[in-house]
Amino acid sequence: MASDSDYDIFDYNSSQDPFDIDYQIDRFELRQYLKLKKSKEKLKKSSCPISLKALKSQPKLVKVNCMNDKITRQAEQKSFRSDRFLKKSTIFECDEKFHVKSTILSNPLSTYLSKQSIDVQSNVSSSSSKIFEVEHFQSFSNFRRHFYRINHRKIKSSLQDHPSIDMTDIRLAPINESVQKDFMKRLNENTSYFPDLVYHGTKLNNIESILRYGFLIPNQVHPSNSKAPTIVSANGQAFGSGIYSSHSAVYSLSYVNATNTLLGCAAIPKRDNVGKIERSHGNILVLSHVSQIIPLFLIDFKYLDTLNMNYPCFNEVKQSKIYNKNKIKKLVIISRKYLRKVLKYMNDEVRKNNRYQVRSFEFFN
Repeated sequence: MASDSDYDIFDYNSSQDPFDIDYQIDRFELRQYLKLKKSKEKLKKSSCPISLKALKSQPKLVKVNCMNDKITRQAEQKSFRSDRFLKKSTIFECDEKFHVKSTILSNPLSTYLSKQSIDVQSNVSSSSSKIFEVEHFQSFSNFRRHFYRINHRKIKSSLQDHPSIDMTDIRLAPINESVQKDFMKRLNENTSYFPDLVYHGTKLNNIESILRYGFLIPNQVHPSNSKAPTIVSANGQAFGSGIYSSHSAVYSLSYVNATNTLLGCAAIPKRDNVGKIERSHGNILVLSHVSQIIPLFLIDFKYLDTLNMNYPCFNEVKQSKIYNKNKIKKLVIISRKYLRKVLKYMNDEVRKNNRYQVRSFEFFN
């Protein structure tokens, strides 16, 4: 047995056998190596789920089931807690007003089927007579309620074709009573066909005028309301004079200016003997009389991207104040007593100025 003096090179002095120490160190390193090997085997997944015997007997399975080592697997996306639950559908103002269940058509197939099922713009008079009842002609509120219950899914899915727009609310348009009466009179005269759902985009300042006087035809006086102004066409008249609207809400967005509100309207287009709509050019529908169309709903939306700027939605109270300020003020009649005082003051000022006259003298050599 070697003494401790033979191991002076070490930093420690021990009475234990050095060979025993080396043996314990080797055993420790071996255990660490086995632990590391087991952990690697657990992490490493088998590239082939089939046993080796089956692979040797059927070599074709090797190509199908074995994974290439060069190809790396893509990491699977985590499922967040918010994705596990169904998203709650937004409740619009008209849904609460008319007691309609709010629905979101996220699936494009369901959107297409809903458009087909709610399409009431058919050319057969019998199909429209089933939709209309006597109570729908009694008042404008009954007609608007019935119109929304039929077309509410179509309105909610109207902006889904635009990828960067989200519909925030559908409100009732506060239309003037005189405009309501003119439209209901026209509706009672045309009961064979259900009115069409159309959209109209315009400036923020024009919405107040539309709700007060209805839609106006450019360069024409209103047939029943003498207070209605005469407007000038802003976007041209490619298909003649009339009121322009569209069956597509996305198409009408191009005419919206300085606001995030779109008008949802009911239109009664003129038809021929067969039942075909006249003055219809693709998505564009032109109406020849002011009583053929009426705004029913205010469709509010917002842009989700940074390319388009979001503007305020139409506010009835705020816009009415602005409208009243822009009205032409009446002429103020001043009494003679005040006019005499003003004239007297002006004459006194003239006399004061004339009291000190500037005189020029010419000096001769």
